[in-house]
Amino acid sequence: MDHADRFINLSLTEPDLAATHVLAAYILKPAEGHDFLNTVASFAAESGRGTQVPLPHEPISRALDVIAYQAEPSTGLVKLAFPLALFDFNMSDGKASITSFLNLLVGNTQSMGEIADLKLHDFHLPQSYLSAFNGPQVTIARHWQHLGRDETAGGMIVGAILKPKLGLRPEGLADAAYRFWLGGDLVENDQPQGNQSFAPLADTLPLMADALKRAQDETGKAKIFSVNITADDPNEMDMRAEAALEAFKATPGSLAFHVDAYLAGPMALTHACRDLPHFVSAHRAGHAAVTSQRSNRGYSAFVLTKINRLMGASGIHTGTMGFGRMEGDEADRPIACMIAQNVAQGPYFEQNWHGMLRSAAIVSGGINALRLPSFLQNLGHSNFILAAGGGAFGHIDGPTAGALSLRQAEACWLARADPFDFAKTHPEFARAFLSFEQDADIIHPGWRAALSPEKPNQ
Repeated sequence: MDHADRFINLSLTEPDLAATHVLAAYILKPAEGHDFLNTVASFAAESGRGTQVPLPHEPISRALDVIAYQAEPSTGLVKLAFPLALFDFNMSDGKASITSFLNLLVGNTQSMGEIADLKLHDFHLPQSYLSAFNGPQVTIARHWQHLGRDETAGGMIVGAILKPKLGLRPEGLADAAYRFWLGGDLVENDQPQGNQSFAPLADTLPLMADALKRAQDETGKAKIFSVNITADDPNEMDMRAEAALEAFKATPGSLAFHVDAYLAGPMALTHACRDLPHFVSAHRAGHAAVTSQRSNRGYSAFVLTKINRLMGASGIHTGTMGFGRMEGDEADRPIACMIAQNVAQGPYFEQNWHGMLRSAAIVSGGINALRLPSFLQNLGHSNFILAAGGGAFGHIDGPTAGALSLRQAEACWLARADPFDFAKTHPEFARAFLSFEQDADIIHPGWRAALSPEKPNQ
């Protein structure tokens, strides 16, 4: 490697670097037979402008070196500093590129032979670079305003991702959405839903718009539909968005958009967030192939969530912190905090977002009315979007009651009420114990005697 020893400088500190470099924290394990510090030097060199053979260098080249400024053999922690000049900016408008960012931080280095394990867990952006990203243009405040709530802390938006995610024809999908909307606020397409042969968007969207309007008329309350516009081609994404805008032209405030941000990539999410003056949510389907806690390669879910805010996602799927059925645990709380605060502490860096608009957490993956209060207790607030398909449609009395049970679970937590006492005056919440008996046995032992479910409150 080209003068690899020059790529480590353990005398540098973060205050020396934070204003002029992107900082990145990794856990690295060398391949068998490779020295830790030598591997770190090779890793830093490959991350920037190091080469396999000596080359003549222009005077600027040393200023472009990526430097390892922290390396701990006992833990594997390695921190690199990337000079800002290495990063790519648009010719058209000078904006920064997440594709360039990921190329540098998790590009060729993931396949280096000297490295057994390498995972990016956190990064820090200086203000000058952070300001070159769009960030969100529309926030959850738009939804709260549409729903007639306080625009600074409007509380949980009760939503559902309809299940089964594939197989419902347009009429069935619209009917399922209508029944949920009678008790809830928002319906979101699941990530595989698009323009399938059994449910073409041209047929589905008008029926969904009609179902939403009927639910609004019947309840006297506003509703929201988030349509999946993910596609390989930005032109196709535009066509899907235009079809949705046409179908919902009578209720444009009720429309939001959804992009499978991990699978479709930075171009798809950035394109949607820049071009659509609507709430755009970033789904993370497929992310665990790279971000799983069981994987020692790639980057973490925290990193994925953070870059989605930079690209402009209004809402970001953040997981259930172990309170649902997906992988995760209570320590994942910083994932939701990082996107909803102006200054937030990550695993290794404090990030000041310098006034960039905030993204809302979208919580999905096995949450029901019994699991929800513990999740809320861990998170510490309820200003997010809940997307509970099974938690609503699995309710013994159907999705309308399921949606109401979720709303009541939030109210129970906000009041710090005893769940059994609360259930006595809130029948949908009470019936959730019967609907999710296994969870009830674990979370609320003794519920059968306390609630006498054989003769539930009516």
